[in-house]
Amino acid sequence: MDLTIRRKYIGRADERYVKEYSSRVARFDGGATRVPLLRGYAAITVFDKVIAPIYETENGVEICTCGDGFTELCFLPDGENWQMAITYDLNGNVVERYFDITLINSIDENGEPYCDDLFLDAALSPDGTVEILDEDELLEAFENGIITKGDYETAHRVLNELIEDKIIGTDFVEEMCERLMELFE
Repeated sequence: MDLTIRRKYIGRADERYVKEYSSRVARFDGGATRVPLLRGYAAITVFDKVIAPIYETENGVEICTCGDGFTELCFLPDGENWQMAITYDLNGNVVERYFDITLINSIDENGEPYCDDLFLDAALSPDGTVEILDEDELLEAFENGIITKGDYETAHRVLNELIEDKIIGTDFVEEMCERLMELFE
C-alpha cells in the first residue's frame, strides 16, 4: 500500500488503468443552488481505452466502474478539503459517486488544479447510503508519520461535515453534476 501523500490532478487519468483519454478542465464560478458560493475547477475526462475494465461489488452486484468510453466528471472546490468524482457509463448512467478528503486543493506553477489526497474517502450509493472508505489507510498514514494528528482529525471532521451538510448526498450531487455538465456542453 502506497502511504505517501498522493497528488491528483483533475482532468488526468490514472495510467495504471487507462491507456488513452481526453479531457477538458474549466473554471466553475456559480455553485449549485444549495451552495451558491461554491467555486472551483471542474474536469470532464473520457476514458477512450482502458487497460482492462474495473469491476467493484456493491450490495452483492458486480458493477463496471471504468471501461472504454466511460466518462468521469470531477469537481475540486476552492478553499475546501474535498474533491468529488462521478463516473458515467457509455449510456450516461452514473456508476460511481466518490469523494476524496484532501489535505489541500490548489493550482500548480503551470496553472493546473490538483489536490493532495488525505487517504479518507466516501462513496455515495444510488439509494443515498454513504460508505466510508480507507479509514485503515488514514490511520496507518498517521501512525507512520505521513500525516499529522491535525491532518488525521481534519480528515474525519471534513467527512462528518460533508455528510451532515448533505454535500455527500443524492440531491446535492445530482444538482452539482447538472450544473458542472453545463460547462462542457
